Amino acid sequence: MAQEKQSIHQLTFLRHGQSLANQNQILQGQLDSSLSETGIQQAYALAKLWELERVVFDLVISSPLQRARKTAEIISERLNLTIEFSDLWMERQFGVAEGKSYEELQSLLQERSSRSPYDPAFADAESDWDLFIRASSSIQEILRREPGRYLVVSHGGMLNSALHSILGIPPAPSGTRSILRIENTGYAITEYNRLTESWIISVVNDTRHLVSKLDYVK
Repeated sequence: MAQEKQSIHQLTFLRHGQSLANQNQILQGQLDSSLSETGIQQAYALAKLWELERVVFDLVISSPLQRARKTAEIISERLNLTIEFSDLWMERQFGVAEGKSYEELQSLLQERSSRSPYDPAFADAESDWDLFIRASSSIQEILRREPGRYLVVSHGGMLNSALHSILGIPPAPSGTRSILRIENTGYAITEYNRLTESWIISVVNDTRHLVSKLDYVK
């Protein structure tokens, strides 16, 4: 049993709290939007829940974008954790579409001809396969570290691709919606066993802290 425990990477994938761009329905991608007041409250609520539940991580790996960075900092301060920032976990790059409202995006989408998962979503953007490959590489980078408990603070699109990579589900034809959506400060818990070379996904989009009676406490 001890040998098996020493062979397990536990990866908890956490999406950042609500950002100002989320609040204003603006496509972010790698646009560096900060957390909204709601997003800050969400992060503190999760930090308090994990503190009460005595959740432990060996390291936090976070996207450097403000919305993820602040979420990671709030949780790390409460749980006394070390943070490492990595560009690998930044959100999908959406090129010319970044910073546009969802309403403006509709006109951009109408102007486009249909595309395959190999084509960029917008000019200068990452394709579905670009993101899938980056997410797979990001997971591989962690699995080459010592087994342990890692908290990854990232973004909705990136985490969606990470979970698809773990499940072995390649990018689908354009327009196909994923069922693995993670909400703001929702998280997924996964484990990789090096001995059996197998994955377990035990939790997807846990948001108990958002519906509990936990107070917002800094």
